[in-house]
Amino acid sequence: MEITISAKHMELTDALKNYTTERMGRVKKYIDHTLAADIHLGVEKYRHKIHATIKGKGYLINSEAEDPSSMYKAIDLCVDKLETQLRRSKNSFHEKKVGKEAIRESHLAAELATSPEYSES
Repeated sequence: MEITISAKHMELTDALKNYTTERMGRVKKYIDHTLAADIHLGVEKYRHKIHATIKGKGYLINSEAEDPSSMYKAIDLCVDKLETQLRRSKNSFHEKKVGKEAIRESHLAAELATSPEYSES
């Protein structure tokens, strides 16, 4: 996973970088292929804000969060939102592509097996 972190109106410390990359590692378990994450951290009027965008094969997911007390809490909220979105999209993508196709194939096989035109005599 390629992670790009930028900061606005604040100093980007090594601790924040490490914490953000560690928390974004939780997102990798939902996707099998490579992802690119673009993360913007910032402070506006005593509010800690984070905006994350994840791009991948067939995915473009955005998430924003803010917390007045701590940037770490805002990061946690944002990663939780991303996880929820990826979990939902992975389940629906899997059902659309694999689930329905498998059902169609089983129905076709059953119809061909019972059809008198295709049965061998």
